[in-house]
Amino acid sequence: MKLSRWSVGTVGMVLLQGCSSSSGGTPTASNDGSVEGASQEPEGDAGGAADSGVALDSSANDASADGPIGDGAITDGGGDAVATGSDAACTGAWLNASDLYPGVTPDAGAVILHAAGNGTQNYECEAVDSDAGTTYEWVFTGPQADLDDCNATLIGHHFASEAGVSAPEWQTLDGTYVIGSKKVSYTPDGGAASIPWLLLEATAHGGDGTLSNANWVSRANTAGGIAPTTACTASNVGATQDVDYTADYYFWGP
Repeated sequence: MKLSRWSVGTVGMVLLQGCSSSSGGTPTASNDGSVEGASQEPEGDAGGAADSGVALDSSANDASADGPIGDGAITDGGGDAVATGSDAACTGAWLNASDLYPGVTPDAGAVILHAAGNGTQNYECEAVDSDAGTTYEWVFTGPQADLDDCNATLIGHHFASEAGVSAPEWQTLDGTYVIGSKKVSYTPDGGAASIPWLLLEATAHGGDGTLSNANWVSRANTAGGIAPTTACTASNVGATQDVDYTADYYFWGP
Protein backbone atom coordinates (compact mmCIF):
# COMPACT_ATOMS: atom_id res chain seq x y z
CA MET A 1 0.00 0.00 0.00
CA LYS A 2 1.36 3.39 -0.92
CA LEU A 3 0.23 5.95 1.63
CA SER A 4 1.26 9.53 1.12
CA ARG A 5 2.86 12.10 3.45
CA TRP A 6 3.17 9.93 6.54
CA SER A 7 5.63 7.13 5.92
CA VAL A 8 6.56 4.06 7.91
CA GLY A 9 9.41 2.50 6.00
CA THR A 10 7.85 2.19 2.56
CA VAL A 11 4.37 2.49 4.01
CA GLY A 12 2.65 5.48 5.55
CA MET A 13 -0.78 6.91 6.10
CA VAL A 14 -2.23 10.37 6.38
CA LEU A 15 -4.08 10.62 9.67
CA LEU A 16 -5.60 14.05 9.93
CA GLN A 17 -7.97 15.34 12.54
CA GLY A 18 -10.84 16.23 10.22
CA CYS A 19 -12.87 13.40 11.69
CA SER A 20 -11.36 13.26 15.13
CA SER A 21 -13.46 13.69 18.18
CA SER A 22 -10.64 15.97 19.31
CA SER A 23 -10.20 19.40 17.79
CA GLY A 24 -7.71 21.56 15.92
CA GLY A 25 -4.01 21.95 15.30
CA THR A 26 -1.10 20.25 13.60
CA PRO A 27 -0.47 16.72 14.87
CA THR A 28 2.88 15.06 15.33
CA ALA A 29 3.64 11.36 15.32
CA SER A 30 5.99 8.72 16.62
CA ASN A 31 7.64 5.85 14.79
CA ASP A 32 10.01 4.95 17.56
CA GLY A 33 8.64 1.43 17.81
CA SER A 34 8.10 1.84 21.53
CA VAL A 35 6.52 -1.09 23.34
CA GLU A 36 2.81 -0.79 23.87
CA GLY A 37 1.53 -1.06 27.38
CA ALA A 38 4.10 1.06 29.16
CA SER A 39 2.75 3.29 31.91
CA GLN A 40 -0.32 5.22 30.72
CA GLU A 41 0.12 4.01 27.13
CA PRO A 42 -3.27 2.76 25.93
CA GLU A 43 -2.70 0.41 23.00
CA GLY A 44 0.87 1.60 22.76
CA ASP A 45 0.64 5.32 23.26
CA ALA A 46 1.24 7.73 26.08
CA GLY A 47 -2.20 8.74 27.25
CA GLY A 48 -2.50 11.79 24.99
CA ALA A 49 1.06 13.04 24.38
CA ALA A 50 2.53 12.21 21.00
CA ASP A 51 6.16 11.20 20.71
CA SER A 52 8.44 13.25 18.49
CA GLY A 53 9.92 11.87 15.31
CA VAL A 54 7.67 12.10 12.26
CA ALA A 55 5.96 15.34 11.27
CA LEU A 56 2.58 15.10 9.57
CA ASP A 57 1.59 17.39 6.71
CA SER A 58 -1.36 19.45 7.91
CA SER A 59 -2.14 21.01 4.52
CA ALA A 60 -5.34 18.99 4.29
CA ASN A 61 -6.69 20.09 7.65
CA ASP A 62 -9.88 21.27 6.00
CA ALA A 63 -11.24 17.73 5.78
CA SER A 64 -14.74 18.06 7.12
CA ALA A 65 -16.65 14.80 6.75
CA ASP A 66 -17.01 13.19 10.15
CA GLY A 67 -16.85 9.43 10.21
CA PRO A 68 -19.66 8.14 12.43
CA ILE A 69 -18.69 6.12 15.43
CA GLY A 70 -20.89 3.08 15.85
CA ASP A 71 -20.77 1.25 12.55
CA GLY A 72 -18.59 -0.76 10.22
CA ALA A 73 -18.78 -3.47 7.58
CA ILE A 74 -17.16 -6.63 6.39
CA THR A 75 -17.09 -6.50 2.60
CA ASP A 76 -15.66 -8.29 -0.37
CA GLY A 77 -13.46 -5.27 -1.17
CA GLY A 78 -15.92 -3.84 -3.68
CA GLY A 79 -18.38 -2.35 -1.19
CA ASP A 80 -20.76 -5.32 -1.16
CA ALA A 81 -21.43 -6.57 2.32
CA VAL A 82 -20.87 -10.20 3.21
CA ALA A 83 -21.74 -12.19 6.32
CA THR A 84 -21.66 -9.59 9.06
CA GLY A 85 -24.44 -11.02 11.17
CA SER A 86 -26.62 -8.16 9.95
CA ASP A 87 -29.51 -8.38 7.47
CA ALA A 88 -28.96 -4.96 5.87
CA ALA A 89 -25.89 -4.30 3.74
CA CYS A 90 -23.37 -1.70 4.77
CA THR A 91 -22.85 0.72 1.90
CA GLY A 92 -19.59 1.20 0.04
CA ALA A 93 -19.56 4.79 1.29
CA TRP A 94 -18.76 3.51 4.79
CA LEU A 95 -15.52 2.05 3.43
CA ASN A 96 -14.52 5.34 1.80
CA ALA A 97 -11.73 6.77 3.92
CA SER A 98 -10.81 9.60 1.54
CA ASP A 99 -12.40 12.20 3.80
CA LEU A 100 -10.84 10.73 6.89
CA TYR A 101 -7.39 10.32 5.35
CA PRO A 102 -7.04 12.86 2.52
CA GLY A 103 -4.31 11.99 0.02
CA VAL A 104 -4.27 8.23 0.55
CA THR A 105 -3.33 6.53 -2.73
CA PRO A 106 -3.05 2.78 -2.10
CA ASP A 107 -1.01 0.77 -4.62
CA ALA A 108 -2.49 -2.58 -3.67
CA GLY A 109 -4.85 -1.95 -0.81
CA ALA A 110 -8.07 -0.39 0.38
CA VAL A 111 -10.32 -0.37 3.42
CA ILE A 112 -11.72 -3.90 3.59
CA LEU A 113 -13.49 -3.52 6.93
CA HIS A 114 -14.57 -0.58 9.07
CA ALA A 115 -15.79 -1.37 12.56
CA ALA A 116 -16.78 0.75 15.52
CA GLY A 117 -15.10 -0.07 18.81
CA ASN A 118 -17.00 0.55 22.03
CA GLY A 119 -15.56 -0.61 25.34
CA THR A 120 -12.82 0.16 27.84
CA GLN A 121 -9.11 0.78 28.06
CA ASN A 122 -8.01 -1.00 31.24
CA TYR A 123 -5.38 0.04 33.78
CA GLU A 124 -3.78 -1.23 36.97
CA CYS A 125 -1.96 0.74 39.66
CA GLU A 126 1.58 -0.65 39.80
CA ALA A 127 4.88 0.08 41.51
CA VAL A 128 7.46 1.02 38.88
CA ASP A 129 11.12 0.75 39.82
CA SER A 130 13.80 2.89 38.18
CA ASP A 131 17.21 4.34 38.96
CA ALA A 132 15.42 7.30 40.52
CA GLY A 133 13.51 5.01 42.86
CA THR A 134 10.03 3.56 43.00
CA THR A 135 7.06 5.42 41.61
CA TYR A 136 3.41 4.42 41.40
CA GLU A 137 1.65 4.66 38.07
CA TRP A 138 -1.45 3.56 36.21
CA VAL A 139 -0.18 0.97 33.73
CA PHE A 140 -2.19 -0.01 30.66
CA THR A 141 -3.21 -3.68 30.77
CA GLY A 142 -5.23 -3.94 27.56
CA PRO A 143 -8.39 -2.98 25.68
CA GLN A 144 -11.73 -4.76 25.91
CA ALA A 145 -14.19 -3.66 23.26
CA ASP A 146 -17.03 -4.80 21.04
CA LEU A 147 -16.79 -4.21 17.29
CA ASP A 148 -20.02 -3.21 15.53
CA ASP A 149 -21.05 -2.89 11.89
CA CYS A 150 -22.97 -0.03 10.25
CA ASN A 151 -26.23 -1.28 11.76
CA ALA A 152 -24.77 -1.31 15.29
CA THR A 153 -24.75 -5.11 15.07
CA LEU A 154 -21.97 -6.94 16.87
CA ILE A 155 -19.41 -8.40 14.43
CA GLY A 156 -16.40 -9.00 16.67
CA HIS A 157 -14.22 -8.13 19.64
CA HIS A 158 -10.97 -6.29 20.39
CA PHE A 159 -8.56 -7.28 23.18
CA ALA A 160 -4.92 -7.92 24.01
CA SER A 161 -3.64 -11.08 22.33
CA GLU A 162 -1.85 -13.87 24.18
CA ALA A 163 1.38 -12.01 23.41
CA GLY A 164 0.24 -9.13 25.62
CA VAL A 165 -0.73 -5.48 25.30
CA SER A 166 2.01 -4.82 22.75
CA ALA A 167 0.15 -7.12 20.34
CA PRO A 168 -3.53 -6.08 20.25
CA GLU A 169 -5.96 -8.39 18.48
CA TRP A 170 -9.20 -7.90 16.55
CA GLN A 171 -11.41 -10.96 16.00
CA THR A 172 -14.67 -11.28 14.07
CA LEU A 173 -17.44 -13.65 15.09
CA ASP A 174 -16.38 -16.20 12.46
CA GLY A 175 -13.14 -16.67 14.42
CA THR A 176 -10.92 -14.80 11.96
CA TYR A 177 -8.41 -12.49 13.61
CA VAL A 178 -5.56 -10.09 12.99
CA ILE A 179 -2.86 -9.07 15.46
CA GLY A 180 -1.05 -5.76 15.03
CA SER A 181 2.10 -3.95 16.09
CA LYS A 182 2.08 -0.17 16.53
CA LYS A 183 4.07 1.79 13.96
CA VAL A 184 2.82 5.36 14.30
CA SER A 185 0.68 7.34 16.72
CA TYR A 186 -0.34 10.94 17.13
CA THR A 187 -2.63 13.14 19.14
CA PRO A 188 -4.28 16.14 17.47
CA ASP A 189 -3.97 19.46 19.29
CA GLY A 190 -6.64 19.60 21.93
CA GLY A 191 -6.97 15.84 21.97
CA ALA A 192 -5.28 15.09 25.28
CA ALA A 193 -8.58 13.93 26.76
CA SER A 194 -8.64 10.94 24.41
CA ILE A 195 -6.26 8.13 23.50
CA PRO A 196 -4.20 8.79 20.36
CA TRP A 197 -4.87 7.68 16.82
CA LEU A 198 -2.70 4.74 15.75
CA LEU A 199 -1.42 2.96 12.67
CA LEU A 200 -0.53 -0.69 13.27
CA GLU A 201 1.02 -3.26 10.95
CA ALA A 202 -0.44 -6.76 10.91
CA THR A 203 1.93 -9.36 12.37
CA ALA A 204 -0.31 -12.45 12.50
CA HIS A 205 -3.61 -13.73 11.10
CA GLY A 206 -5.96 -16.64 11.62
CA GLY A 207 -9.10 -17.96 9.96
CA ASP A 208 -10.43 -17.42 6.46
CA GLY A 209 -12.62 -14.33 6.86
CA THR A 210 -12.04 -10.73 5.88
CA LEU A 211 -9.48 -9.99 8.60
CA SER A 212 -7.19 -12.69 7.23
CA ASN A 213 -6.39 -10.19 4.45
CA ALA A 214 -5.77 -7.17 6.68
CA ASN A 215 -2.24 -5.77 6.34
CA TRP A 216 -2.72 -2.57 8.34
CA VAL A 217 -5.08 -1.36 11.06
CA SER A 218 -5.78 2.27 11.85
CA ARG A 219 -7.49 3.57 14.98
CA ALA A 220 -9.19 6.94 14.53
CA ASN A 221 -11.91 9.19 15.93
CA THR A 222 -10.98 8.25 19.46
CA ALA A 223 -12.97 9.47 22.47
CA GLY A 224 -11.96 8.82 26.08
CA GLY A 225 -9.82 5.94 27.29
CA ILE A 226 -6.88 7.81 28.84
CA ALA A 227 -5.28 6.70 32.11
CA PRO A 228 -7.24 7.43 35.30
CA THR A 229 -6.68 10.78 36.99
CA THR A 230 -7.24 9.35 40.46
CA ALA A 231 -4.14 8.79 42.56
CA CYS A 232 -2.05 5.66 42.23
CA THR A 233 -0.04 5.23 45.42
CA ALA A 234 1.58 2.56 47.57
CA SER A 235 -1.73 2.22 49.38
CA ASN A 236 -3.71 1.13 46.33
CA VAL A 237 -1.20 -0.90 44.31
CA GLY A 238 -3.13 -3.58 42.45
CA ALA A 239 -6.25 -1.46 42.04
CA THR A 240 -7.76 -1.56 38.54
CA GLN A 241 -9.84 0.89 36.56
CA ASP A 242 -11.60 0.37 33.23
CA VAL A 243 -11.98 3.63 31.32
CA ASP A 244 -14.72 3.96 28.71
CA TYR A 245 -13.71 4.77 25.13
CA THR A 246 -14.92 4.63 21.55
CA ALA A 247 -12.92 4.53 18.30
CA ASP A 248 -13.24 3.69 14.66
CA TYR A 249 -11.06 0.85 13.39
CA TYR A 250 -10.18 0.69 9.70
CA PHE A 251 -8.62 -2.50 8.31
CA TRP A 252 -6.59 -2.18 5.11
CA GLY A 253 -5.78 -4.97 2.68
CA PRO A 254 -5.69 -6.09 -0.96
